[in-house]
Amino acid sequence: MPFEFVCPFCHHRTKVDDRYAGQSGPCAGCGKTVAMPRYNERGILESAPLYPQGDTPSTRARRSMLPMLIAAACSATAFIAIAAVAWMAWPSIQKRAVIVAQNQDIDNMKLIAKALNAYSDRYGTYPPPIVYDDKGKALYSWRVLILPFLGYETLYDSFQLDQPFDSANNLQCMTRMPVEFASPSSDALSGHQTNYALIVGPGTLFPPTGPLSSNNIDDPTLLLVETKHGMASWTEPGDIDVSQGARPGSRPMKDFGGLYKDSFTAVSAQEEGLRIPNSVPGAVLDSLISPNGGEKVDVSTFE
Repeated sequence: MPFEFVCPFCHHRTKVDDRYAGQSGPCAGCGKTVAMPRYNERGILESAPLYPQGDTPSTRARRSMLPMLIAAACSATAFIAIAAVAWMAWPSIQKRAVIVAQNQDIDNMKLIAKALNAYSDRYGTYPPPIVYDDKGKALYSWRVLILPFLGYETLYDSFQLDQPFDSANNLQCMTRMPVEFASPSSDALSGHQTNYALIVGPGTLFPPTGPLSSNNIDDPTLLLVETKHGMASWTEPGDIDVSQGARPGSRPMKDFGGLYKDSFTAVSAQEEGLRIPNSVPGAVLDSLISPNGGEKVDVSTFE
């Protein structure tokens, strides 16, 4: 089960999968190397040292002097060769950092997808993207309805379901946003906004006639996608409507992606994590959006 981790340097808060316990890596907020807590022999999570083993301020200071020592000891030709190797390695380092960040998005969306499927199992369909009152006024988002299935029963009980998202009471609930709704690669959490959206509209899991069930999907279908936050809060109604021409891009809550340069992350109704290039053919993307089109899309290249 994921555990919460707070960076000791920048205080960035994120959810970390159990498999990363005891490992070290770059913080998604500040990029500094941090060590994850580890489980002891009794299965209790223990905080790791502030600096990973061998990565104290003194050792980092000594490493920072290495280029000067090399410059003093090596010829100009050797120094240029070392710099060239570092330059060639830099894209690989950047790519790995992006993959780590995208994996965190996928982990968040998998938890949300699991909650959406649990809701469907209980009520027969996925939740409505927007909850309306009896006069047709939009009140709040589906994200409120799945709170009990994410483990936030107390927050759900505090929310007034007969009031809009921006009522006095519900604005207080807004500030208690679950961390699963925000990407660690954005500042959405501090603004109580979200980076993950449903795909709604004709030919999706959430058509105008009403949401479908998780049981009547015959092929891999996108359930959640990563996008830039662009709403007032996570409780406000708002998702990506395909009738408005949604495609990979940078428009907040209108396009797929926008947090990363070349690809966007998504999770299918089957709870598969996908990393989809922005160059994906439109026909393939449409097939992934369609729940009952019968198209067979090989998603193994996106996993």
